[in-house]
Amino acid sequence: MRSSRIIPTSLVCASLALVAACSEAPGDTEAASADSAAEAVEQAVPSAADRSDAGDAPGFTTTAAPGVAFSYNYAFSLPGEAISDVQHRHAAACEELGAERCQVTGMDFRKDQSGSVSARLDFLVAPEIAHRFSKQALDTVREADGELADAQVVGDNVGGEIDASQVRSAGMEAELARIEKRLATAGLSTQERSALLARADELRSSLRGEADSRIEGEKRIATTPMSFSYASEGLFATSKDPLGKAASSSLDSMEQMLAVLLTLAGLLLPWFLLAGLLFLAWKGLRRNAPSAAASDSSGPPA
Repeated sequence: MRSSRIIPTSLVCASLALVAACSEAPGDTEAASADSAAEAVEQAVPSAADRSDAGDAPGFTTTAAPGVAFSYNYAFSLPGEAISDVQHRHAAACEELGAERCQVTGMDFRKDQSGSVSARLDFLVAPEIAHRFSKQALDTVREADGELADAQVVGDNVGGEIDASQVRSAGMEAELARIEKRLATAGLSTQERSALLARADELRSSLRGEADSRIEGEKRIATTPMSFSYASEGLFATSKDPLGKAASSSLDSMEQMLAVLLTLAGLLLPWFLLAGLLFLAWKGLRRNAPSAAASDSSGPPA
């Protein structure tokens, strides 16, 4: 009797979870999380130059984090028919800034047979304009009825690596100076001179490597990689078709409902199978019990 009470309770909980999951709007949740993340980054590193025009696109300025090499990655969701135009507007905005401040390093546009559109645009932007450029790019997307789906700003403390390289180079230069001074003295054995010359060559090679590393780090600080990815909102979603957007939202809800049903099936099906096996075993024992009793009663008399 106890097991018959537990199973209906679990089914009621599963039904409530299914209803709650289906009633939630996935688009609103994703948009809220993206905007919350963007606002959190903006509030974490405000700058005097950008306070007046702060937007939802997260970013940093060189004064907020000097010596840090940032890379920007934005994912935009917008109607498929608007992606090509928005992509070209972003490229044109980069060209207007000039090659010294912005360069387009890659472009991709794809449209499959189902009508879904995806695109990508890569830049190298001057660090001091990266935040403003990303904000203007987001404004362009919103003008086309699009939104920011995801944003990632990754920073690497290249300035600290350069400082550490300079410290290492200073130590190696001091050691090299001592070796050269020792080599200038007379009376060195052939073995000692060979060892000192080998060590001097090793130090010079390491110094060249450290210098190349610092040059590369300075280049990373001087330019900011930025990448825009574009994706259509759905098969029926266009800026001029509100019914299409409603159909797209319905499809998203159906997909989420199917995902919840599959999850519930994966959780409950093993227990149902176990209960079925136990029931069959119990039924088999009950069926065999009367026959065993009958065979005992029909045995030879004592």
